[in-house]
Amino acid sequence: MAGVYEIRFFGTFSMQAPDGRDVTPRGSKARAVLALLAAAQDMRRGRRWLEGKLWSDRSQTQASGSLRQTLSQIRAALPDDETIFEASRLNVWLEPGRIRTDLDPAGGLPRADREMLEGLTVRDPEFTKWKADLIRRHAPPAEVSMAQIIRPRGSVGLVVRSAPAGEGPAAERITGQILADQVAKSLEERFSVVRFAWGDKMPADLLPDIEVRCDVAEDGGRAVAFLRVENGSDGRVMFSDYRSMAGPVTEMISAETVTGLAHSAAARILHRLPAMVPLDRPEAAAAGYGSLGMRKLAQFDKVSLQEANQFFRRAHEADGNGVYLAWQAYVRMAQLLETGHGSGPADREETDALITQALESAPDNALAISLVALTRIGLQHDPEAPADLAMQAMKFNQYNLFAQQTLALAHSTLGNPAEAYRLSIAARASEPDDDLSHLWDLFHTLICISAGKLDEARLAAARGRHLCWRRG
Repeated sequence: MAGVYEIRFFGTFSMQAPDGRDVTPRGSKARAVLALLAAAQDMRRGRRWLEGKLWSDRSQTQASGSLRQTLSQIRAALPDDETIFEASRLNVWLEPGRIRTDLDPAGGLPRADREMLEGLTVRDPEFTKWKADLIRRHAPPAEVSMAQIIRPRGSVGLVVRSAPAGEGPAAERITGQILADQVAKSLEERFSVVRFAWGDKMPADLLPDIEVRCDVAEDGGRAVAFLRVENGSDGRVMFSDYRSMAGPVTEMISAETVTGLAHSAAARILHRLPAMVPLDRPEAAAAGYGSLGMRKLAQFDKVSLQEANQFFRRAHEADGNGVYLAWQAYVRMAQLLETGHGSGPADREETDALITQALESAPDNALAISLVALTRIGLQHDPEAPADLAMQAMKFNQYNLFAQQTLALAHSTLGNPAEAYRLSIAARASEPDDDLSHLWDLFHTLICISAGKLDEARLAAARGRHLCWRRG
């Protein structure tokens, strides 16, 4: 096939094959890669440059892995014409002679009378800056304000900034900044967020919705971390907690301390956010539905699970974040196991479809990947697949509690009870505080049984039963 493809930036980003078929990839990162390439003069970009625009907060290894996945999604959308899109070890490119876009006024492709890249949401500040610059270059200046570019409602997400730690020795300041940034990252995994560190150059008219600060101090051989999350507009406290431990302050950068603070903060802020951010913002409305879904999921009865599924569906309809699809898949699995509801072939197909869609739309979200892995464990899919997914989630965020506990369960299903127990004990040491606290005890109970630690299994089961009763 040697025809010309059309790529449109004005309105919803799309790519059309020569025969008129829509070949736009479904994933937002895949569409973003095509936009980054098609906007370049020679339609070619280096792999490192692309990684820096879409995974600026990841390590190079993680970013490279995410880019490889995204390139595979693009190739899958173009199955019968592989030459239009190619990649080498260093570069990725489109064939310029076979592409025309509506960015070129002389290209003959009419522009829709709409905003550029509508609905293309990538929660990375580097992509946001690139998109802003593209709009400035191709739209009349009088029609564009910085607020429209940086934070159109529902297209970027809640702005979260990690504030600098207080004055003190460098070790205390750096440790505090690491902890604050990890909390911001956990918020990013829960709902639609764009993250900024304190030193980032934020536009003057862009104010943070949420500010995260963590002060760390060491005294008398004991280190203390105090976390505070505030509403960016009025300073109201959304969450505060502390952790302390014996030893130097740098040892606070451990899985237990970071995981416990980050997980507890994200879980509580999910519930408090809808009361502090206007619900006409899609990401805030979605968080509100997500909050209701979590509360219903925690009850684990037939009616509550049905309601949880509906709330997570509405959350996804409001914002389009793939993590809500992963929650839906997990709920559908729980319905099958706990109530027998949804046990037919059509229901299994629906759950499998939710799993696929979640991985496509949130391929680098550790929480979404972990939920998919937990769902596959519950549905007794290939036991090796959940383990691979859990490892992938740990690479994206080693401090994500769901990733840690999922990896423990995966090892248990693979017949590695000792490793499963070690990982589960480490996860429990983080002292998670959320709606699903009784589930962590259930998971640990199952792992203790597989490891032959029956007395500990009984204690974990009793604790989980008590928590479940207390929550009603």
